[in-house]
Amino acid sequence: MHFLSNTHGCQGWGGEMAQRIRAFDWSSTELGPIDAWPYSLSCAVQMLLASPMPMVMLWGPLGYMIYNDSYSVFAGGRHPYLLGTPVELGWPEVADFNRNVLDTCLAGGTLSYRNFPLELLRNGMPEEVWMDLSYSPVADDNQQPAGVLVIVTETTEHVKSERVRQELTHNLEQRVAAEVQARSAAEDQLRQSQKLEAIGGLTGGVAHDFNNLLQVIAGNLHLLARHEPDNAQVQRRVSAAIAAVERGAKLSSQLLAFARRQPLSPAVYNPQRIYAGLGELLQRALGETIHLDVQLPQDSWCINVDRNQLENALLNLAINARDAMQGEGVIRINGENIILNPGDCIGKSIKPGEYVRLAVTDTGVGMTPEVLKRAFEPFFTTKREGHGTGLGLSMVFGFVRQSGGHVEVWSEEGNGSVVQMYFPRSLEPESFDEHSEMAPHSGGQETILVVEDNEGVRLTVVELLQQSGYTVLTAEDGDRAMQALQGGVQPDLIFTDVVMPGRVKSTDLADWARVQQPPVAVLFTSGHTRDILSTNHLLSPDIHLLSKPYSPEALTHRVRSVLTARQGCS
Repeated sequence: MHFLSNTHGCQGWGGEMAQRIRAFDWSSTELGPIDAWPYSLSCAVQMLLASPMPMVMLWGPLGYMIYNDSYSVFAGGRHPYLLGTPVELGWPEVADFNRNVLDTCLAGGTLSYRNFPLELLRNGMPEEVWMDLSYSPVADDNQQPAGVLVIVTETTEHVKSERVRQELTHNLEQRVAAEVQARSAAEDQLRQSQKLEAIGGLTGGVAHDFNNLLQVIAGNLHLLARHEPDNAQVQRRVSAAIAAVERGAKLSSQLLAFARRQPLSPAVYNPQRIYAGLGELLQRALGETIHLDVQLPQDSWCINVDRNQLENALLNLAINARDAMQGEGVIRINGENIILNPGDCIGKSIKPGEYVRLAVTDTGVGMTPEVLKRAFEPFFTTKREGHGTGLGLSMVFGFVRQSGGHVEVWSEEGNGSVVQMYFPRSLEPESFDEHSEMAPHSGGQETILVVEDNEGVRLTVVELLQQSGYTVLTAEDGDRAMQALQGGVQPDLIFTDVVMPGRVKSTDLADWARVQQPPVAVLFTSGHTRDILSTNHLLSPDIHLLSKPYSPEALTHRVRSVLTARQGCS
């Protein structure tokens, strides 16, 4: 084999394997001495030695191995043992695979594999590898298949990196899908929130005007009752009309709760203490066939809420739960201290932080997805006519949002419902209710300036206060009231509507009253507070508000208590 002694400039012909092949004792194998090799074998070996690709010749039925320098690198610790060794002995862990290769190619066939997985022993340890393998028959000088030319390319690193890429791509796709889903949910939540905001703005305005109408009706009814004290028929009809006014006032209050325009008087409470005062009322309202399972943490965080409104919300939810279970079963009320991370707040109207979550759970009929989407809409109800106004959940929604929290509902048809209310944790010291004796409802001789733009309301208020002994002055709006005050009028109390036309607002009158010596008492009244008195309608302790509609007793009691408080401070 004379070419192995002259490289003719070919690096592979002068490399390590060329020298080893020339020095190997081939006479001990079926190939015989190298100089007696078939011409076709000599040419094939010359070709593979010159190739930069890992190549090996498997010659004869046993597949004696002859390979180049690149293949010796692939062989690792088996080199140079593999040279002149039958392939099944050289690679015993894949002997069956190589026997199939020899049988196929020596019969004239070819084989090709891409990223083919094999388990090879490397450094004494099994290792999973991937290969691109190409097997082609090589003829002897008689044109009969006598050997197999193998091209080997290890693709292990490529396969592993591709798997990592696919995994990252899959994870990215999942993240994108999750983000899209979360964004879609947030957009749905925003659309629903905007829809409820629009409805809330409408209902709040309607409730404000409605309360003014109710105040005119109620005031005149009470005056009529006083004018005809001995007329039983008048008294009976007035009482029926006043009862209707009170029902209308309750309806209006629920509308204002949904619109988040009801005046709240929040204080710091522990939910344990709130339930302690509500438990008996709840059980009485729900009936003996309903069992209440209450689980509140002993170390519950405090929350800053209007206690009366929270009690109303829990009562509303419990009654809804009872009705969903046809009056029988277990209603669970549970509380939990939780910390919401940014991811938890997606689609919610609250910021990350510490919250107390109060939940009411039932095992009733549940809601369909279509019903669930409309659950918070005012006047929407699935109860039969006469058994629900559709304002219970709306009121809960408005109260919780107005308190800086969030409310959400889970429900599945046939599997019950869960309503969860989230309230921000308060770090302020807990408030304790003070029970002071009510001021007498008697009148007085002080002077009161009534500032009211609604003539019907103004006239009834003036007459009610005059009947209680007060001297009453009037103004149609803030501008005329300020003119009177700056002109020398000296009232003991200013009783003013919150929202009026003109440049001078009710708060301007209150500012004037506050700087007088001594200060002049101020009592506000309104169908709702809007933003003129408070931030998010949360009243500060120094603001006195009488919500419309009110009774003569409520009016005289509140006027007397504000005047008495002013006298105590002066």
